[in-house]
Amino acid sequence: MVTDLGAGTAQLRLQGDLVSALERCECLRTERGRAMLVGLLSDLFGESVPLEGQEAHLQLLGLVRWCCRRGGGLAALVDCLSVLEPHAPEIALILDLGDEWTACRALPARDWDRFAQVLRSVRLADDPAEELRLLRRLATVASAGRCDDMPARCRSVWSVFLHLADHNAGPDALPPAMVFVDCLAGRVGDSALADELRRYNWRWAERFEVTDLVERADWRAEPGARQADVVHLVFEVDPTPDDPEKVVFSHWRYWAGSDGSGPGGNTARRGDAQVHRADLEAEVDTVIAELEVELGTTAAGARVSAIVVEFTLPWEMINTPVEFWRKASLSDIAVPLAMDHPVVVRSLDRMRAQRYWLAWKQRWSTMSGDQAAPPRLYWSDANGGWDLTGMAVELKDTSIVSLVLSEPPGDRRSRAWQEAALAFRAGVPIIIWDREDCSNPRFREAVTGMFEAGGVHGLPHRLAELRTEALRSRNAVEPHAGRSLAVLWDDAERLPEPLTYGWGSQGGI
Repeated sequence: MVTDLGAGTAQLRLQGDLVSALERCECLRTERGRAMLVGLLSDLFGESVPLEGQEAHLQLLGLVRWCCRRGGGLAALVDCLSVLEPHAPEIALILDLGDEWTACRALPARDWDRFAQVLRSVRLADDPAEELRLLRRLATVASAGRCDDMPARCRSVWSVFLHLADHNAGPDALPPAMVFVDCLAGRVGDSALADELRRYNWRWAERFEVTDLVERADWRAEPGARQADVVHLVFEVDPTPDDPEKVVFSHWRYWAGSDGSGPGGNTARRGDAQVHRADLEAEVDTVIAELEVELGTTAAGARVSAIVVEFTLPWEMINTPVEFWRKASLSDIAVPLAMDHPVVVRSLDRMRAQRYWLAWKQRWSTMSGDQAAPPRLYWSDANGGWDLTGMAVELKDTSIVSLVLSEPPGDRRSRAWQEAALAFRAGVPIIIWDREDCSNPRFREAVTGMFEAGGVHGLPHRLAELRTEALRSRNAVEPHAGRSLAVLWDDAERLPEPLTYGWGSQGGI
């Protein structure tokens, strides 16, 4: 039973709106038409549906009240009206009012009309096709994948909410409509509006005694939700076999969080152009500039908190300090990438060595799932006697997600390459080193601090903070650890499309 006066008032208003819509139907303006409608309803329900009184308004009011008291009654009313007058323009309105009646009964609010006004005002994208894609993605999250039958009329935030309000909650879960409202609160740019939406959800949670489910918010922890407002711009540098001075330069972007936001999501590979190695820095700046222009001229761009720049490099280039490559500015003073972006490197060798992808993906999944032991890093120089076989055995421990090299990367005869190759074989996704001296105490202290400061997935952003501190202290007596600390970050869930042409897929591991 509804106890909120405001919710009851909204239901009275909805009944009045339903009656007004029925009165506008051409087929119901005659006594015969109204009798035919209740006859169809009687056949459908298997019981006599009354048509009380002589005045048309009172008859329709009584009919609406009868339908409102029965489960599916308003939907049945629409079905029968569609048989009686298939092209009646009022059918769509009655359908929407019926959905709102169901939603108001399922999630009553003392200021329901204000809530309806708020949801009607929310837009997720300027482009209708993009709006529909985002709505479907949010509906999928809200219903835990059980809402694949979203009607074609659900093309706005309000209509999707009404549709979801008719769906029951799963075991130990919130009603899908409440999850949908929470997802909206996380997407809208207006903080006051977001707080208002969360207040509605909290009042419902208190009413239904499910505040623990709201606080737990399992839907926010789904894979990919951690960086819903982060764009990953991934560059790939592929050496050409016939000209050592040239490389194939490619790039793609990834922008898709738990709600599917971002134009294109995991977009197709772009570029695949041969460029001189000396021109790589300028080419990278050009691509970043194009992305920044796109984000700056679209509404969705305002929600982006960071552009993470990733360089997929062959081993021979892996120690290149790409984080200090320059970005052009309005003046003739260039700034390093690290000033504006988290920058990590990725391994082209691992991308080519598909034999080891299974171990890589399994190890990466341990970073997001439940483990018997917390994720930890492995210091390769702690392996006494430089026993590579013993190190390979130790790296089989699936709680190890990061390897710290004993020395900076050199050629493929170096100790660092042997260590990295073992990490690739074991599927260890993160490799860390100092570009100059891996035995430096400041380096070891910085690495330990980054891991102790929070979860593994926040490592690229903590690395960015460390580099920002290094740029601030560039005139310090002793070099800051952030000046030379490098992180190889191979995300196994974000793989590039292969080259449209190439020279082998197994690399040199």
